[in-house]
Amino acid sequence: MRLVVEGNAPGAPALVLPGRGYDADQPVLRVVRDELLAAGYRVLSLFWTEDPPGHEQTPELVRVLLHDLRPRFVVAKSLTTLGLPAAADCGLAGIWLTPLLEHPDVGMAAARAHPHTLLVGGTADPSWNRTLAHESDREVLEFVGADHSLEHPGDPAATAAALDRLRAGVREFLS
Repeated sequence: MRLVVEGNAPGAPALVLPGRGYDADQPVLRVVRDELLAAGYRVLSLFWTEDPPGHEQTPELVRVLLHDLRPRFVVAKSLTTLGLPAAADCGLAGIWLTPLLEHPDVGMAAARAHPHTLLVGGTADPSWNRTLAHESDREVLEFVGADHSLEHPGDPAATAAALDRLRAGVREFLS
């Protein structure tokens, strides 16, 4: 794995963690990175240089990264949302994109996460558990008909509109 630094804001950075096949240069994470930078964060983005870890290893990897890098904010996509319990333990605010809420530890951690937590998912994503998301008492940004990449397959205009809505939602959340 490799870390890429963007911005030169002082203080602890925001840490952006990728999904299994969805790195920080993909549209959803790029939008969030852009908004973090615009909000004055220094951003550390993790990129896999080898195969990503499995579901069993990911929570510990995220725990180690949080301990070693000491971010003030975390963004995770899919696979790395398995680290939500570690972030909740650290009291870290964050944005959890297509979180794997069906994993019991993750679903329970959403409810005890930092109050400044945003859960983002699409209703056509089988891993999105809208009931748990809304019952978590955290902020939720939900995309009707969007899949696990927050896209609308076969409808590029709807996908572009979803990215615009994500940008606006993240900007409002960060303000």
